[in-house]
Amino acid sequence: MRPICTYTNTDRRVQIGRKAIESPGQARPDWQIICEISTRMGYPMPYNSPEEVFRELASLSPSLAGLSYARLGTTGELWPCPDPDQPAQEVLFSEDFPKGRGKFVPAEFAPAKELPDTEFPFVLNTGRVLEHWHTGTMTRRSKALDAIEPEPFVEIHPEDMYALGMQDGELVRVRSRRGSIVLKARIGVRTQKGSVFIPFHFREAAANLLTNDVLDPYGKIPEFKFCAVKVEKVRAEDAQEVAA
Repeated sequence: MRPICTYTNTDRRVQIGRKAIESPGQARPDWQIICEISTRMGYPMPYNSPEEVFRELASLSPSLAGLSYARLGTTGELWPCPDPDQPAQEVLFSEDFPKGRGKFVPAEFAPAKELPDTEFPFVLNTGRVLEHWHTGTMTRRSKALDAIEPEPFVEIHPEDMYALGMQDGELVRVRSRRGSIVLKARIGVRTQKGSVFIPFHFREAAANLLTNDVLDPYGKIPEFKFCAVKVEKVRAEDAQEVAA
């Protein structure tokens, strides 16, 4: 399998991306396209391989110094690795921070803008599942991944599901003050009582139709991870319509 790029995970592991199948038609790796565009715009990039690109990148980036394709091998390597003959630095800041001591800033707790009440008694948390990535535009096209996790669901604690009179796998409606979606209920002990979890990968039951877009006053981050919802049984005629 020929290398086509390198990528770095959030744990600082630099790995080589390798081609699994031949590209269809006239499709080319990104590095070749970028090199040609740059050359046509007047800045020649006469690289012959992604290894040459990485070699230059490592020579100009202190965090990548000491790394090479040979050292990355099949499992990758952590940065920083200043000495090519010594192990990589597993802990980034073992004794101090780049500017000395770390600065801790106290913060006051701020409750969510929308809390559960009698009408919307559950807290909705949205997130990912192992098999899919974000909107699923890539992972849901993978037959293997789609076979493992093919459809949307709402995970509910067993005691809450029993109190609602629902069954595992039953179609339910999750409703907030902004919208509603229909999807299957799933028993899950990872979800706390009083909370429900919905993955946001499935456009046919888009979780963000429910979420609250109010902004944090300081970070300006929307409150997509917390809002109040209720879970209802779906009428038989509605369930048939969804199934169709």
